[in-house]
Amino acid sequence: MSRRTAPRDRISFPHKVAYGIGGFVNNLLAQGIGNMMVVLTLALGMDFRAVGLLGSLPRFFDAVTDPLVGFLSDRTRSRWGRRRPFLFVGAIASGIIFAILWQMPAPTQFRLKLVDYGADGVYSGGETGEPVGLLESIGNSLKDIVTVEIIDDVEDEVTILPPALVTGGWVSLDVPLSDFDQLATREHLSQILISGDLTEVYVDNVYLYRTDDTTRAEPAGRDVEGVTAPNTAAPTPTAPSADVISFFSGAYDDVPVQFWSTAWDESDVADAEAGGDAVKHYTAVRFAAIDFGETPVDARGMTHIHLDIWTPEPTDEGRSQGYYFWYFLIGSLVFFLAYTVFATPWVALGYELTPDYNERTRLMGVQNFVSNIAFVIGPWFLVIMTNAAWFRNQMDGARFLALAICTVTIALGVIPAIFLRERMHAGGGHADARARSGGPSLEESVKDFLGGLWQTVKTGPFLMLCIATFLIFNSFIMISQFQFWVFAFYISGGNVGEGAGLAGLVGTVGIVAGFLVIVVVTWLGTKIGKKNAFFVSTGISMFGYALKWFCYNPDYPMLALLPAPFLAFGLGGLFTLMGSMIADVVDLDELTTGERREGMFGSVFWWVVKVGQSLAILLGGFLLYSTGLDVALGANQPEGTIFWLRFYDAFVPLVASAIAIVAVYFYPITEKSALEVRTKLERRRGA
Repeated sequence: MSRRTAPRDRISFPHKVAYGIGGFVNNLLAQGIGNMMVVLTLALGMDFRAVGLLGSLPRFFDAVTDPLVGFLSDRTRSRWGRRRPFLFVGAIASGIIFAILWQMPAPTQFRLKLVDYGADGVYSGGETGEPVGLLESIGNSLKDIVTVEIIDDVEDEVTILPPALVTGGWVSLDVPLSDFDQLATREHLSQILISGDLTEVYVDNVYLYRTDDTTRAEPAGRDVEGVTAPNTAAPTPTAPSADVISFFSGAYDDVPVQFWSTAWDESDVADAEAGGDAVKHYTAVRFAAIDFGETPVDARGMTHIHLDIWTPEPTDEGRSQGYYFWYFLIGSLVFFLAYTVFATPWVALGYELTPDYNERTRLMGVQNFVSNIAFVIGPWFLVIMTNAAWFRNQMDGARFLALAICTVTIALGVIPAIFLRERMHAGGGHADARARSGGPSLEESVKDFLGGLWQTVKTGPFLMLCIATFLIFNSFIMISQFQFWVFAFYISGGNVGEGAGLAGLVGTVGIVAGFLVIVVVTWLGTKIGKKNAFFVSTGISMFGYALKWFCYNPDYPMLALLPAPFLAFGLGGLFTLMGSMIADVVDLDELTTGERREGMFGSVFWWVVKVGQSLAILLGGFLLYSTGLDVALGANQPEGTIFWLRFYDAFVPLVASAIAIVAVYFYPITEKSALEVRTKLERRRGA
């Protein structure tokens, strides 16, 4: 039977929420820096390899600085405490730097999208990318997620940037249809969509054509200032008419086009003339749709799409790829330093807010619940940034979102610093003696840091918790991609759209279940002990992983929902209990060393998580490659590929969780032993 928590050891619910708000800010920044990086490719045209480096290098720097900031916060002495000055400064600095990070000038964009409605001739996902408000956009996305049906629509978009765009001159765009790599079928082409930064554009010679010439023709031209309309005709097409499907051109016979601008898009179109040729004149363009109506085009034999465009508006080439890379890399390093200044002391603060064994579990339960709200918000960042009703390009969306995150970070991030009070003071033992003699020298500080780091790493109970976390969290990360491929190529028989819908639905069920899991595990931890609660929650998740083998069934696709609530117990239980258990380790360490080192323990723990995550992503890629998966083959995968996808997806995390249970089995701290440690500490240094 667990001991009743004394009133003086309780943390009020508002103060628990205040601590959880710090976790929300922590996760919001992590979601922001991760989910927004796709804009570096979409808006700035950065190479995937460069973006990968920008994602990994700052995180290694972040992992290195964690123990240093933890050590400094452990040794800080101020009238406001050890952690609160770091929290206050870190929240403000990380918010401001995050906003600055996304203020890079972007090149002018002209975007071209092709849409195939599929054999049913109906777009199954609602309207095709037209600008809508945020709430409607979210509603449409949720509808797509919870409606699991066979969706045969495909679409993809390419972005044309300067120097391919010029001012005051005709530019001939010849885009290989292979560049629309998500356009898996071109049998029922239904729409051509144009959008981007140009608000006024003249269009001529819109057609599809077939050629055996694989040479990529780069648009050529030069800027001509001061001209407001084209006074010459667009270049005369040279492709043989037998190899062309023309929509608008004086050189060919055109197929019917129902709308050159639909009722729901945001643009105006008028017939005009340039050098004696008829052209389409688009103005007030935010999003224009060329719709073929009930007569879709079979473009399977075509290889390219051609447009001639003319704009009077200035086009900006932005900056070089090297500029973007170094700007974002240096900015990210500074951001992660400010982020660490906030996050590491915030973690440490949670370990000392209460000395009570069970109240620590309740605190971490509330914190985990509030913190996880950020994971519900984060996936919508791309929806916001690419919302054509709000922003002309993704970089404008990123700038706005970064300012919003900055505001929220500063407004909420200072709440723990203002409203929470620390119970512990820095130092103890030798540290107090040096402080009275004028403070440690640089050499002594370095020795203290390295000695404290070694003492932390070799602490047995803490090591068991790190091993368990490494195994459970990183096995989940390692196989995180596998589930989607199982859904797409096993359950859905190669239909990627249907697999994505099922993955979205399963993910939604998992998120909702995760919040309930936190409540259940928190209650269990106070009733049967943290160690036993860990065994129960991890065991339930293992049952969920085993269920994958039986419930991921192409004959009964909705059975895939069944494992999701059980799987939520894995990470939900892990991060609810680990913080509370580490707080108990800190007490045991103080009894041994005479020093309070919450910052060092918290930073080393998250160092293990971050470095492990990087390794897990790397190993997961190699593991996925080893299955022989070839996306281009659809449902016709090599023999054994589906088996190994399913096997790794189910049994890698199951085995890792079993080993984690063995590691925690040797964790020695119980409620009784934790109370004994607390009693000895309070006898030594007071309550």
